[in-house]
Amino acid sequence: MKKALIALLLALVLSGCKSGGSGTPTAPPAQGGRILGLHVRQVPGIPFATAYQQAMALGVRESSVSLDWQSLEPTVGHYDDTLPATIDSFYPYYAGDLTLVLRPLDTAGPRLPTDLAGKAFDDPAVITAFEDFLVHLHGQLATLNASGRLKWIQVGNEVDATLGSDATRWSQWQTFFVAAKAKIRSLWGADVKVSSIVQFKALTGPAVRPLYLQLLPDLDEAALTYYPLNADFTVRAPSSVAADFDRMTSVIANKPIVLQECGYPASAVNDSSPARQADFVSAVFDAWDTWRERIAVIDFAWQYDVDESTADQWVIDYGMSASPYATEFKYYLWTLGLNHHDGTQKPAWQRLNDELQARNWVR
Repeated sequence: MKKALIALLLALVLSGCKSGGSGTPTAPPAQGGRILGLHVRQVPGIPFATAYQQAMALGVRESSVSLDWQSLEPTVGHYDDTLPATIDSFYPYYAGDLTLVLRPLDTAGPRLPTDLAGKAFDDPAVITAFEDFLVHLHGQLATLNASGRLKWIQVGNEVDATLGSDATRWSQWQTFFVAAKAKIRSLWGADVKVSSIVQFKALTGPAVRPLYLQLLPDLDEAALTYYPLNADFTVRAPSSVAADFDRMTSVIANKPIVLQECGYPASAVNDSSPARQADFVSAVFDAWDTWRERIAVIDFAWQYDVDESTADQWVIDYGMSASPYATEFKYYLWTLGLNHHDGTQKPAWQRLNDELQARNWVR
């Protein structure tokens, strides 16, 4: 009788988990004003347009394109308009909105035209050249501009990786950003949100956080990349996501938050697995439910894994070849996709679909 009573009590406790007082399971909050983003990728057998349509069918309404300043303007006044022309011929004709991530400064360092290399970001020559670049870029995107699909322009990606705890560099970047934002406003208008992306760890480092907070008032939104990694590129448990989101919303008190990149590798090399990656997706949505009024956009990285040769090249590009964690860094980048490079699904893709269905996401 005692064992039967214990079993009954246990069953009652378990049946009450995630349920209301009536015993009916509590549904998560509906989508509301939240916007789901995804870094769309083509892979063998799946052209970019097909991959993009797959994302839209799932409920994705934002994607991003990253543009290195140096690639589009190798030397001052000499432009390569190939990629802007592709952007202008594709994105205006689809349902999703677009973020342009302009990278005069990226994670691995500055991306200036070669004849500006070595100059500080607040140098008048750098500011003037970037303003001229923005005018030229605006002129190459006439169809996109008319469509209203361009909603965000990020100036600089993970800028804290280079600026570090150097107050002078942050001040120089702030001067550059304010000038760039003013020019963007004059070209694209106030409906396009302008920010500068930092890593989540910029909010946790005591030397970097106050410097970022000095820049924050000049940003329309707080744009972050979020990968719950340890210093050796192994992952923290998905259960850490809730506290991380609490930290974001506490440190950033008065701005909408955009997770411009949000991801979790699936490799055992990173102390992860496909199942753990799927659990990360659920943890993100659970935390987003709590902070749905503060976090406007979450852009998952990535739709598909990159190929191994790309991951190998990134190890070189990011200066990680001699690092004791070069292998972990490679597998982190190589296995971020929610699907495999061969087009087959990982559990994370189905989990994403399940979480969206549970919240009646608009498709």
